[in-house]
Amino acid sequence: MNPKNGLLEQRPYDEVPRVDYVLVGGGLQSGLMALAISHHQPQASWILIEQQEKLAGNHTWSFHATDIPESCSAWAEPLAEYRWPRYEIRVGGRVRTVEIPYRTCSSEHFAKLVMPLAQQAHRRILTNTTVDEIAPTRVTLSDGRRIDATAVIDNRGPVPPNVRNFAGGFQKFWGFELEFNADWPHANPIIMDDQIDQQDGFRFIYTLPMERRRVLVEDTRFSNTPSIDREECLERVRAYVNSRGYHDYRIVREEQGVLPMPTGGSFPGSGLPRLAGGYRGGWFHAATGYSFSMALQVADCVATNPAERLPQALQELSHEHAWRARFARFLNRLLFELVKPKTRYQIFRRFYRVLDEPAIARFYGHRFTPLDAFRMVVGIPPMGLRPFQFLRSYTRLPSARAVIQPSTQPHKVPG
Repeated sequence: MNPKNGLLEQRPYDEVPRVDYVLVGGGLQSGLMALAISHHQPQASWILIEQQEKLAGNHTWSFHATDIPESCSAWAEPLAEYRWPRYEIRVGGRVRTVEIPYRTCSSEHFAKLVMPLAQQAHRRILTNTTVDEIAPTRVTLSDGRRIDATAVIDNRGPVPPNVRNFAGGFQKFWGFELEFNADWPHANPIIMDDQIDQQDGFRFIYTLPMERRRVLVEDTRFSNTPSIDREECLERVRAYVNSRGYHDYRIVREEQGVLPMPTGGSFPGSGLPRLAGGYRGGWFHAATGYSFSMALQVADCVATNPAERLPQALQELSHEHAWRARFARFLNRLLFELVKPKTRYQIFRRFYRVLDEPAIARFYGHRFTPLDAFRMVVGIPPMGLRPFQFLRSYTRLPSARAVIQPSTQPHKVPG
């Protein structure tokens, strides 16, 4: 063993001890599970497997402070690398300051919290390791080693959607972390600023001031297609910062992503023959594309239940979120199918006009109430949307019942 980085030596598979948990994938969901299990079950053994050289990839995870449930605060609070007391929304000519604390965690910060956990002898992190087969109580690596566990949880990223058959749209973005030679004028994030050319769906600029002279600026859009072009995004970002009088800066980092926003399909915790978290298991907010809040809840559920009870515990959590998942898909149908791209901003403008801060917090945390849902959609519809279309769209959504029934057969992982 290498106690410094917690990596498992290359040794015959029959010498690898049985563990309580195997977490497949080294991204957000597995890292949160590792943190939660280590907090709630300090003696539990786990192995985390990542095919890349390092954990967590290249991401910036942003979230509301209210996205962290009280049950998770003891182990999740350190995730907040940067903190702001509020943020702004600028949509359709309307400006609002949202008085909800906002937080951000970078991949680098996240990895620094997770990696030291593997210094304990009963915890291991495998990087540069490919999984060949996954079964409910066994993982077979591509080199032939086998790891047995009480529970195996597949936390890899989403299966890339078949665009031709995918029902829904996409939130896609390309972000550029810029270092300026002068202070950025805004101390707090601007989550949406749609004062740019509205092409390819509802489009806006997102600015996140990590420091007064270091700002993440993202070109973001809610689009019907997943394609995104770096140079075109960079042109929009340059035009945005130049219009504010900033011409002297350099790019220190980039990130990009395409998040599925389905109008149908599987609900959280359903559709797979094995336990799965994060995007792989459908544990994300369909109407925002983000997974941080639900990933926290899944991690806490895994850590506070015996490994043998996880199928039942996750099924209960799935049922708790089912009606919200159904409603979120209805909002996506409204956004991507019933409203023309040039009027999509009206949906977001209404959202921030009719909801107060507690309701906004509940929505982003996937804890919204039926009354919150009612307030979001009842009123003057977006331009061009007829009430009949609206009602028919809601009734067309599939049943929200989710069932988790892990198969006893191994699953061959696609290459």
